[in-house]
Amino acid sequence: SIMVFSISKEQRDDLVDRMADSLAAIGFHNYGQTFTDTRAKAEEIEARAFSVAEVASSTTKESWSAGTGGERPMIELIRLYTKKAVELLQAEIIRCGEDAMDTSTGAGDAVGDSDRFDLSSKDREFYTQQRAEQVLAPLMAKGASFSKVKLSTKSFGIDAAKVVTKAFANIASTLKEVDLSDIIAGRPEEEALKAMEIITEATLCAKITSVDLSDNAFGEKGVRACTKMLQQQSGIEEISFMNNGISEQAAAAILELLASPQSLKKFHLDKNMTGDDGTAHVGKILEKAPGMQDFKMAGSRFTSEGAKFLAKGLSAGASLVKLDLTDNNVNEEGGFALAGMLFKQPNLKHVNLEATSLGPKAAIQVSQALASGCPQLEYLNLNACDITPEGVPQVAQAISAMKNLKTLKISENELGDLGVAQICVALKMAGCPVVELDVSTNELVEKGAVAAAKLAASRAGFTSLNLDGNYISDEGVEEVKSIMEGAGIASALMPMEENDADMADDVDDDNAEGLDNLLAHLKL
Repeated sequence: SIMVFSISKEQRDDLVDRMADSLAAIGFHNYGQTFTDTRAKAEEIEARAFSVAEVASSTTKESWSAGTGGERPMIELIRLYTKKAVELLQAEIIRCGEDAMDTSTGAGDAVGDSDRFDLSSKDREFYTQQRAEQVLAPLMAKGASFSKVKLSTKSFGIDAAKVVTKAFANIASTLKEVDLSDIIAGRPEEEALKAMEIITEATLCAKITSVDLSDNAFGEKGVRACTKMLQQQSGIEEISFMNNGISEQAAAAILELLASPQSLKKFHLDKNMTGDDGTAHVGKILEKAPGMQDFKMAGSRFTSEGAKFLAKGLSAGASLVKLDLTDNNVNEEGGFALAGMLFKQPNLKHVNLEATSLGPKAAIQVSQALASGCPQLEYLNLNACDITPEGVPQVAQAISAMKNLKTLKISENELGDLGVAQICVALKMAGCPVVELDVSTNELVEKGAVAAAKLAASRAGFTSLNLDGNYISDEGVEEVKSIMEGAGIASALMPMEENDADMADDVDDDNAEGLDNLLAHLKL
């Protein structure tokens, strides 16, 4: 027998009375205004607080008190009920106050984006049918015409999901983009999957071009709950499954169910335990998507084998603009495969290969491919790629040919002063409009940091130089600061809290002469 939260009508009415009085009093005393509908607002707040406690009494197992025989004790639920009511009352007071200020300053006419409906906020809430009808009312109004709808951070059960069906049906002719990320949190699995099925099926009344299913942690069962949408929406151009438990089986299900991969332009996966076997399925989806422009598969536990599958898949087209494979062990062999694909992507502007363990040889090949095949490249992240001093001369040479580079992140690569100075000279030779440089955690002692500061000072509109996590001597820090100040860009120097000047003496300076020659190149 599950205890359902209940308190007497008298108690509930009493709370409503008190809150209505408080709202009216605060409006009068703090803002010199009479807030309208205080009773109705108080009733709405009480109903929401009650539904939170009601849902908590039957679903949120992980926070049940130990030793209570499996359900939350009534006292804990009453605390939750009053706490939620207070939070909502505070938020309402702030909102009414802002409205009052707006009216007095004449700014009350500001209208939100009439095309976009967005529920997301810090206030996580379990929706009942009644609450869903209330918040989705704008979508169900006569003549509503939204094209983008975001339901994130609210938890929909089966009854609330059915309200979404009605809402989508009412805006079917204009609805194009749906963000369904994080919409079933805290629900029992069976209910969560059924709600997901109802809501994704609700999109079938419209022609959807973009859908985000991230942060629902639903695995293969969740992918299959979206079957009708994946099979029948034939014009999906953007789809995201980030932090969604996309295992090998779930990736296989996406490949099996996605009816028209050929229309895909954006495909995002992140924080999934996909592994190499799962990445093979993702590669097959990419083979059918030659128009792919924006591909992300970060933190997905694949290695060089997986990287080869992706390189093969992405080679099906030449439309790539953005690529993010952060935090996977791509390794040398995988890096070579990616380099072969990157060379054939003339529109590529943004590449993030942070923490992919490329090693010096693959870092060289990837840099050379980008330099010769991707003339529009603006953003390159090679942080934590194990470039080491051995890879620097050729990586630097490739960078010197990147004419449009605006951001270079190359931290955590053991480059040393000489390596960073070589990179800075390369950026100067490229004549590129670089405005952001990250060479943090590279064992810099002084001259590499000075080289970076001189480069920054020579670039118009420079915004960010990160030298943190190095061993820069006190003199070095002072020189860097004076160069940046002299160029009027002191604020572009990021904080250096992790710099360890005491380590400066432990680094041997074999390259003094070479360094001085490089610094001469960077004369202001």
